[in-house]
Amino acid sequence: MAGIPVNVPGTWAGLFSAEWGENTHARELMKRFSPIALTKANTPVQYLRTLADVLASLIVLTGAEEARAAAAPLVPLCAAGIEQAGGFFDSVDPPRVALQVLSFVNAAEACGAAQGLVQASPAKAWLEALAKKVKKLDDVLLYRCGLVALCLGEPDLAAKLVGGGTLPATLTPGEQFGFNVQGFVRYLATAMKVGAPSEAVRPAWESFVEGFPKKKAAEQVSWSDLLWAARAYFVGVEGRPVARVGESLHALVKPA
Repeated sequence: MAGIPVNVPGTWAGLFSAEWGENTHARELMKRFSPIALTKANTPVQYLRTLADVLASLIVLTGAEEARAAAAPLVPLCAAGIEQAGGFFDSVDPPRVALQVLSFVNAAEACGAAQGLVQASPAKAWLEALAKKVKKLDDVLLYRCGLVALCLGEPDLAAKLVGGGTLPATLTPGEQFGFNVQGFVRYLATAMKVGAPSEAVRPAWESFVEGFPKKKAAEQVSWSDLLWAARAYFVGVEGRPVARVGESLHALVKPA
């Protein structure tokens, strides 16, 4: 992953490069929008949803410490943001709005700036409602929903959201899924359900991470999706604390 030598888009080296890298852009956006968000504390949804992918990219590209400092001033807005997002869940494009707000909260927890808010949120109820109408939703949204369900400890719900039928009773160690995000989500769900050892699951996780830049370039996944997947693997499979997710992911992808 970090050893790819060509600094071009669609590679980790490209994402970290001075020419194509996104870390400077993420820093600028956090610096620009955070003060505005703090002046709009009664309507936190707009800015938390905007900054979700920004904070996630900052964690991955710069590490948890810098991201934690950037996220900390906005953490007091998170609980109200979740409540507000849930309040209009049945209005225009509610799943994307609510899940983007929740993705900011997840990023804040992954870098250690917040704790317990995702688990305490109504996210499970949101996902259960969406699982009843999966045919009306697009695959990219459902993949994210599946990853969120995994992070809530709900592998069967994850499988229902991404499709493919009942989860298998056993896990085949060492599988990899390339661009098949549905297969990857189902594999993690199976691993969590059967209690598979991390060494059996790690090849699938590392393959997903290695292919992330190409999947991102194809608009199949986002920075927030990567962070949800990291939480599902590091916490749900390896048993690491949530607050270590961001630094664990950064260490995996950063250039040598």
